[in-house]
Amino acid sequence: MKKLLAVLLLVGLCGCSAKQLRQEFIGYSINDVKNSKTKQVQDFDMSASDCIAKIKDVLKDMAATVREDRRNRYIVADNFQKVFRSTIDTTQVGILVTSTDKGKCRVEIASGNIDLAAFVAKEIAIKDRPKKGAASISKNPI
Repeated sequence: MKKLLAVLLLVGLCGCSAKQLRQEFIGYSINDVKNSKTKQVQDFDMSASDCIAKIKDVLKDMAATVREDRRNRYIVADNFQKVFRSTIDTTQVGILVTSTDKGKCRVEIASGNIDLAAFVAKEIAIKDRPKKGAASISKNPI
């Protein structure tokens, strides 16, 4: 019991919310991307599996560390400090790919660093060329 109280006290003193702590130890979740108010949303004229392959190529070109949940079509990437100055190696980007129609998919990109999410979305758009007018921000960041 004393250990539990000590851990709770430590968490309270460090100034991190439970969500921030979970993201630090477990990573950016699918729900974090789905529920993000500042996520980047892009539609592509390709299958979800082709889109995931292209996104992974873009992330590889950016020297990011990539982890993939193939079943849920979800990617978590970090280690962007070589291509994006306003980040550290543990700043994560979550990317969720969902099929919207035959041969079409939607990509949702979110991060605790809004500018990093926008940067990654732009790089994916440049290299994958989404259909005209499809790239959008679901809510204007600050």
